[in-house]
Amino acid sequence: MEKHELLSLQEMQQVYLELLEEFDRICQENDLRYDLAGGSLLGAVRHGGFIPWDDDIDVCMPRPDYERMLRLKLEGKLRLPQKRDLICDRDDTFARHFGRYVRQDVKRVADMAEDSDCPYIGMDIFPVDGLPKGNLRFKWQCWRVRQLRRFLLTSVEKRGTSRRGALASRIKDLYRPILKKIGPFRIARHLDKVCSRVDFDKAELVGAITGMYGRKERWPKADMLPRTRLDFQGLQASAYKNYHIYLSNLYGDYMKLPPEDKQIPHCDSGYRV
Repeated sequence: MEKHELLSLQEMQQVYLELLEEFDRICQENDLRYDLAGGSLLGAVRHGGFIPWDDDIDVCMPRPDYERMLRLKLEGKLRLPQKRDLICDRDDTFARHFGRYVRQDVKRVADMAEDSDCPYIGMDIFPVDGLPKGNLRFKWQCWRVRQLRRFLLTSVEKRGTSRRGALASRIKDLYRPILKKIGPFRIARHLDKVCSRVDFDKAELVGAITGMYGRKERWPKADMLPRTRLDFQGLQASAYKNYHIYLSNLYGDYMKLPPEDKQIPHCDSGYRV
């Protein structure tokens, strides 16, 4: 196998920073709403940019904006820089229930994902959906999303891999062929339907439950919609004006640093093509 020189953490941060700058410009040109999400928003608020030991960037988009962005891309009306692409399940370019803005000049090195999975470094774009007001309906929806998400990730992982140890990897190897037979794109599209069953425009509660935080993501749409611009490594990026509500839901006392043994990166490596 050919060996490549992997980019350092600082170099990877620069790779993602360029993607964010471009994506922000694309959204402004097409009147699309987006917000920094998860650890990216936490980093902007707490550190003025990246969390020092991390490098990736995640954003969220209200479902109507997310769908319009995908339509523009599929119709060839979304002007992207050279060696960039917006990949998604709609055109069988990315087997996930969210989109990814990638750069084709930086290859991704993933420990668990199959080589046929997304081969490029990119920033994830999560749709924010309307959510049911009833707690039982919401919990049932989140449970289904969690199970489908687990099946989807298993379907694109290499044999003999699991973050839960050797026993879990052996169990996954037993049912992974069934999931591959069903197909990751079919699972991704079903998962997307489960997430988007409540109309965003008519909903009172919203959230990006497609991600890892699940039920913590739900909050009133009236609180979610106001946005501001925050500094991110010298760039200005769009973010929730009421970020305190969002970050408190996800992290509790979000301004407190985690212990040093928890300050480790959880992202893929990459190398330039």
